[in-house]
Amino acid sequence: MCVLPLTGLSLGCLVKRMPCRQYPFIIDAHLDLSMNALEWNRDLSRPLSEIREREADRTDKKDRGRGTVCLPEMRPGKIGLCVATQIARYTKRSNSLPGWHSPEQAWAQTQGQLAWYREMERRGELTQIADLGQLEGHLAKWADGPSGPAVG
Repeated sequence: MCVLPLTGLSLGCLVKRMPCRQYPFIIDAHLDLSMNALEWNRDLSRPLSEIREREADRTDKKDRGRGTVCLPEMRPGKIGLCVATQIARYTKRSNSLPGWHSPEQAWAQTQGQLAWYREMERRGELTQIADLGQLEGHLAKWADGPSGPAVG
């Protein structure tokens, strides 16, 4: 899988650079991978059936046992690129939305999520794309199919 930081690369630019393929190449333009991993304690490197089974008897969150994403499922699903998120919100006391009680806490939460993305990259599960050259290299790896390349 590939993580595409917002660095001026547009999806239009991406589509123009994609080699002609015999199969679809799917881009998920908003994917909360690190939140699923850290806040839901999901090992996204495991099969979805295993993640759901681990959560079968848990009731701490409404949708336990109903996870819909994991890295092993993304490759055969032809999702070769995603814009992965880092999510943390500072909320004032009067705000009813969930969030952290200080900007520093919210920032620290995002740094934990960033560390998770970097660890997945170190393990070969993800690759971060920060410039056009990396994007073109990633697309070339996927040109023959999603059998093994990391998601970008």
